[in-house]
Amino acid sequence: MTEHPRSLKDPVALRDRLDAISQPHVAPLNEWVFNLRARLGGEAIVPWFDPADGGVDATILWLLEAPGAKSTRERGGSGIISCDNNDATAANAWAARVDAGVDRKLVVHWNVIPYYIGTKQSIRKWAPGDREDAGPLVVELLDLLPNIRCVILGGEAAQKCWASFRPDSFGGAVIECPHPSPSNWKTRPATAAAVVEAWRTAARLATW
Repeated sequence: MTEHPRSLKDPVALRDRLDAISQPHVAPLNEWVFNLRARLGGEAIVPWFDPADGGVDATILWLLEAPGAKSTRERGGSGIISCDNNDATAANAWAARVDAGVDRKLVVHWNVIPYYIGTKQSIRKWAPGDREDAGPLVVELLDLLPNIRCVILGGEAAQKCWASFRPDSFGGAVIECPHPSPSNWKTRPATAAAVVEAWRTAARLATW
């Protein structure tokens, strides 16, 4: 696998990644996605989990807000939640993880709101109702990830959702950091360092 940000803009790399979505380490997660699409209805856009990540063997769960357009096939993207997607948020997350020295096989990338919350033109800001609807789905996801020792919550939506729906059974560490959006990266100079430190801390806590 080629290791560089935005690699899924390459059609060959994307085809190879999509061909791998049923590999054993991600099959239970992507079966859940398949069923979730049916439960949410035909209009719901829920991308796949990335087979380049750790899948059910992962020890770190990286949670952001909601899928961006570049993670959806319907909006011209990959169809996968991935740090390799062709957008600035994914590239920032990719760079921070690499700067922290974290192997992606330790990680599952996902969003507290697992479905696209926008129009054909643009994603919209999350609303409290989105967070409330998605909270129980976070609980379902954790049941599929038995090895998670640390959760990184990137941004306000992830943090508020977790505060409302954290499962009592989860005994691992929880780390909060800013959302790695391009606007945060450009206008808040401490953002990049905070996200890198979150990755470093998570790796330390998840590999004891």
